[in-house]
Amino acid sequence: MPKKLKVLYEDEDVIVEMGPHDNEIPELIMDYFKQERKPLTWQKLREHFSATIGEDRLRRALRHLVNEGRLVQLNRNTYADPESLDPEILEELEAKWRLSGRRRNVDYFSRNASN
Repeated sequence: MPKKLKVLYEDEDVIVEMGPHDNEIPELIMDYFKQERKPLTWQKLREHFSATIGEDRLRRALRHLVNEGRLVQLNRNTYADPESLDPEILEELEAKWRLSGRRRNVDYFSRNASN
């Protein structure tokens, strides 16, 4: 269930919520990926979080999640939760990254190979 932000003010026209702390942003992003269950573009993520998270904070959190292996970057502007991807796509990505020498995301595959 997505984490709710603290409501600071509410009336019939507007709801003002407190913005998330930096350490809460990765979980908010992961909750959104679990809700959508598909790859998301940078534009879609920026649009969804624009009211609560600035672009720099969103970029840092996405980079952190990719480096941890909790998200994979499919191309320059598209991210996905590896748990929601088809296993064939994951195998294809793993082969591509190993051939290109990219280190990012390789830890995810080696960590989960024993499962």
